[in-house]
Amino acid sequence: MNRPIRIGLIAEGEAELGLSIPYIKPEDGGKVIERTKEGSLHTLIRRELKNIGLSDCDFVHRHPSLKEIGVKLRTGHSVLDRKYLAQLVIAWKPEEIDMILIVVDADDKLSQRQDNLERALSTIRDNHLDVNDQPISDRSTGGLAIKNFETWLLADTQTVATVLGVEIQPLENLEDLDDTKDRLDQAIAESTYLSAESRNQRPLQIRWNLANQINLDTIKTCCPTGYSTFAQHLIAVAKTVRDVNTNPEPER
Repeated sequence: MNRPIRIGLIAEGEAELGLSIPYIKPEDGGKVIERTKEGSLHTLIRRELKNIGLSDCDFVHRHPSLKEIGVKLRTGHSVLDRKYLAQLVIAWKPEEIDMILIVVDADDKLSQRQDNLERALSTIRDNHLDVNDQPISDRSTGGLAIKNFETWLLADTQTVATVLGVEIQPLENLEDLDDTKDRLDQAIAESTYLSAESRNQRPLQIRWNLANQINLDTIKTCCPTGYSTFAQHLIAVAKTVRDVNTNPEPER
């Protein structure tokens, strides 16, 4: 394959997607996101793919609808809306993306969000089309952060404490805790790490740095239902994409 795998990533907000989330110009739709505008979820995914031998990957901007031009894009669990997803996915051209990922928070509605995610993935697969306008069923997957994305970032508590230079109480049964976001926000507020960064950018930059340094195996151990399952599905789909691009079907 002559270029990195291209990924369309759908997630809830800035904690996951960094500066790539707030606004997209029509001319940026389908283009690779600048590395400086990526977020912490992009970083975790890239690290997982490098562990299976992929040299790199690119993340691709979505195409904004006419109603969204100049306004902030949809965030939160509303990204699971099937009509929204159908419009979003079908707008990507086959040459723009190789695989599609969707990650949302479970919050306190695990069973409901699992059902919603399955329906969302069905919608994505129905609308992810190849060059012959045929649905692609094996190049997309999703993940549930239990109970939220900050749980994944906080899982390697020792590294987080070291990076931030603060004391964090050891945590057990992370996926049962309701306050991991508050705990991470509090640790960041108490820390002087990256204190020279602007007030708006500091939390995003810290999350990006944490995602680049925390131990992936520790996240899998501490978040077996959420992160570990997502990572397994991510790797399986990425290997399928890699194999298809390495050994394309001959033209008929």
